[in-house]
Amino acid sequence: MSIKKIMKNLFFFVFTITFFSSCQKEVDGTTGATSAGDFQPVSANSEWNYTSTSIGNYTLKALGTDTLINGRRFYKFDNISSQGTSRGYLHKSNGVYWQYAKAPVGGLVVEQVYLKDSAIGTGWTNTISVSGFNNYHKYTVSARDIQRSVNGTTFNNVIELTYELSLDNPLGGVVNAGGGKQYYARGVGAIESFFTAGFMGFNISDTTKLTSFTLR
Repeated sequence: MSIKKIMKNLFFFVFTITFFSSCQKEVDGTTGATSAGDFQPVSANSEWNYTSTSIGNYTLKALGTDTLINGRRFYKFDNISSQGTSRGYLHKSNGVYWQYAKAPVGGLVVEQVYLKDSAIGTGWTNTISVSGFNNYHKYTVSARDIQRSVNGTTFNNVIELTYELSLDNPLGGVVNAGGGKQYYARGVGAIESFFTAGFMGFNISDTTKLTSFTLR
């Protein structure tokens, strides 16, 4: 496989994983109200509707069931879009949130930390290997307990993550390839993210925003 083909597959993979997430009582998502709790409700039939500048509109739906994967209890979610429905899994324990999903690159399965309910400055890095090359997803809690307005709705108790992407360079070394921001509201979930990256002629950018939600 050529270097360009590898990098193209790698970038599509990085993009998919980064935005899988992008789950109580009922909350009307059009009001901006939030319920107490953590940063990912999992009640059955709860739904989050998003708009993405690169992949269009999609819905994340909590199924209200779980399964044991690698010793962790993961909750099941469906990602529903015009391209079809895909299954993903989210785990939360002691303020740490995990994703588990199959990426569209050789059926690769990824399990990674995507959020920590921690102090400002807390950081972590997920290392993922694709076609023999590593990509490094670094997250840092850059703000917390803030307000954030998305599509005219103001959310309270929001965590801001700064995201940085670096890649193994097929020609040697590691290069910075891009980054962005992600926002999660307590009692709601993911509310907004933006991301840009580019390397060896391949460029990806996206802004994703929550448009409405219903928690049950």
